[in-house]
Amino acid sequence: MKEVESMSRAEWQVMRIIWTLGQATSKQVIDFLEKKTDWKAATIKTLIGRLQKKNFLQAEETKRPYVYRPLISEDEAIHDSVNDLFDNLCCMRKGYAIKDLIDNSEISKSDISAIIETLNQKKATAPEVVECDCLESDLNE
Repeated sequence: MKEVESMSRAEWQVMRIIWTLGQATSKQVIDFLEKKTDWKAATIKTLIGRLQKKNFLQAEETKRPYVYRPLISEDEAIHDSVNDLFDNLCCMRKGYAIKDLIDNSEISKSDISAIIETLNQKKATAPEVVECDCLESDLNE
């Protein structure tokens, strides 16, 4: 399994471009990021190299320029990243974190409908109160 939590914010920016395009040359990534950031080409090439070393990207080296392809899907990276974050939260605070994300995110009507459907299904088996899991059980006594 790839360690998505090791991906920096800057590396996420590179990956988002490659995920969107499906594959990309370093020049394509540089062109997009130079418009969006103040990063230099050398910085962007360094980020691409780091992503290769971390096994998030693979270069097709049989021809020039190299074409980079993701070795992890965007959905898998998002899933791993979100779950890594939520594994570090107190169980009692996860609902707040989800609400905060919803409050501070632009979400489409179809995504809102899917979220509502998921919440309605989850509500059927949800406990009245979620217990804190921050302290080990023998410390709570």
